[in-house]
Amino acid sequence: MARWTVLVVAALSLCCSSSDAGWSFDEGTPEELGMDPARLEEARSYAFAGGKNTQGVVVARSGTIVAEWYAEDRDETSPASSWSIAKSVTSALVGIALERGDLPSVDVPMTTYFPEWVGTEREGITLRHVLQMASGLAWVEDYDPEALDGSDIGELVTSSMPSHVALVADNEVAAPPGTVFNYSSGDTMLLSRVIAEATGMSVAEYADIHLFGPLGLEARWFRDQSGDTLTYCCLDMPTRDFAVFGQLYLEGGTLDDQAIVPADWVRASLESSPSYEGYGYKWWLIGRTETGIPEDTVAAIGHNGQYIYIVPSLELVVVRNGRYRPYGGDAVADPSLLVTYPSDGLIAGRGTVGPDSWDDAAFLGPIVASIR
Repeated sequence: MARWTVLVVAALSLCCSSSDAGWSFDEGTPEELGMDPARLEEARSYAFAGGKNTQGVVVARSGTIVAEWYAEDRDETSPASSWSIAKSVTSALVGIALERGDLPSVDVPMTTYFPEWVGTEREGITLRHVLQMASGLAWVEDYDPEALDGSDIGELVTSSMPSHVALVADNEVAAPPGTVFNYSSGDTMLLSRVIAEATGMSVAEYADIHLFGPLGLEARWFRDQSGDTLTYCCLDMPTRDFAVFGQLYLEGGTLDDQAIVPADWVRASLESSPSYEGYGYKWWLIGRTETGIPEDTVAAIGHNGQYIYIVPSLELVVVRNGRYRPYGGDAVADPSLLVTYPSDGLIAGRGTVGPDSWDDAAFLGPIVASIR
């Protein structure tokens, strides 16, 4: 068993973010927030057990950090990986763009941004379909390192092609748009072009201005060789900063009276899509599909065990990030993403390592049970 640095914060005035500006959590003890520290310790023991490969955990209730734990060689400043948590961030940016008038409607035809689809069977796909993972485009999302040859996500992360959008845009249609839920990083990558063309700037630039900047967060978001932000993955921030993003959604898109994501967009994002009750606009509605956790639990989830859990009824935000060693060079998929942002321990000393197994109820259950 490794030695863990455990931070259960009492009367400190540390900012939750790596930036001096923006929003910050309060700091308090579990007892002050009506939580049993012994039950929290059960969650810590689960997260940091051998084989779980946990890097950092933040537990916050009512805008107050009550527990914060890190592996022995990590702390609150250590960058963590998003993997597909970036999809939920991308969804927030779509909501912001709609509110600002940069995007006209969630039902805008995708042919607005992909004119090459006009006259093809892709013509009926709308932005809403893409947000709900129901575009109908054929896609296989298999992360097994032994099966990458037959996986579309495997092709995406190993390809040396400059444009990831181009790799997705010519996929065949496998189902009528809006009828079948199919989890697809390819669908989310299409949003990189949508947001860029609608706003006149890259997704990363738009996020810095309208999301990360107001929150006081400094993020490192990978791009492909063509310059498009990888909206499906690969956004680096400390664990505390992922918790700030979770808190933003817990509070309906507004922090300290500053409206950042429209409240109606937050609500819409956390409603079941017609094709699958457990998914909204790039958010997992896990409380509706899993047992042992509150029914209103929603989550942003990324490969190799990246989680932002939100339980609105308990005013609870919990973040878990896995072991991560970032690439020291430019944040670009060159010659491929799997070289600069590898997963599953494929490159020693670089990238992410997943847990041997992970059970939402085993981790989140004791935290929920700690609330008296």
